[in-house]
Amino acid sequence: MNGHTPDPAVPEAAVRVERDGAVAAVTLTRPEQANAMDGEITVALLETFRSLAGDEEVRALVLTGAGTVFSAGGAVDTIRAMRDDARFRGAVLRAHQELFWTMTRLPFPTVAAVNGPAVGAGSTVALLCDLVVMSPEAYLRDPRVSLGLLDGAGGFVLWPLLTSLSAAKEHLLLGSKVTGIEAHRLGLANRVVPAPEVLAESLRLARSLAALPRAAVQQARRLLNIHIDRAAPMLEECALAEYACFDTPEHYLLLEELSSTLAEPNAKESS
Repeated sequence: MNGHTPDPAVPEAAVRVERDGAVAAVTLTRPEQANAMDGEITVALLETFRSLAGDEEVRALVLTGAGTVFSAGGAVDTIRAMRDDARFRGAVLRAHQELFWTMTRLPFPTVAAVNGPAVGAGSTVALLCDLVVMSPEAYLRDPRVSLGLLDGAGGFVLWPLLTSLSAAKEHLLLGSKVTGIEAHRLGLANRVVPAPEVLAESLRLARSLAALPRAAVQQARRLLNIHIDRAAPMLEECALAEYACFDTPEHYLLLEELSSTLAEPNAKESS
């Protein structure tokens, strides 16, 4: 890649954008926080995608996380703030829905380089990409039901489309880990390669996509995403359901238990 392309609209601490010819490589750059999807990183991603959508030179995009984690999900501080402040909660849920629509409406294809765990909101962002590359050790997981919440930002739309309804029910209700090999079997991942090769393989796929005729790729992607559009009317209902779950006593108690667990050494995964 030919170096960092700064964008004043994107907080440098949250997201980095680099260019490899016609490919934009977007990296979540908070490895010390396991690239958790807090409010700032969500807005940074949203602004990054909007900015790149208007760049005629970009013909494909790779999304990955710095370090050994793709994204550990929602930051506990953000979840607690959403529980305690209804206005903030609504703003974050709207931002996640805007991210859903922005990613599905991009004028170029996207590849997720899942270099480690993709949990909760992190798994949804990975699956919003057109293609997913994982290592055997990496995994997708959405444990939000076990926290008294659910995914109001797209998971309930995407999982049944990408895999079976039965598999979606199992993994979204139980929150079990889906390793790279299992994700490939279920249709959630397109490639499984050794961990050191995940980014290189993702860039290779992105370069192949970028080399294809632009108009045909855009139209093919638009037509394929009609299947998402047909299921997407439930997205608003998902957000309303998640909003209501924040006010349940079960969520309050489970969040406090999670906070205690994450306070222990080496605990990184949230939701």
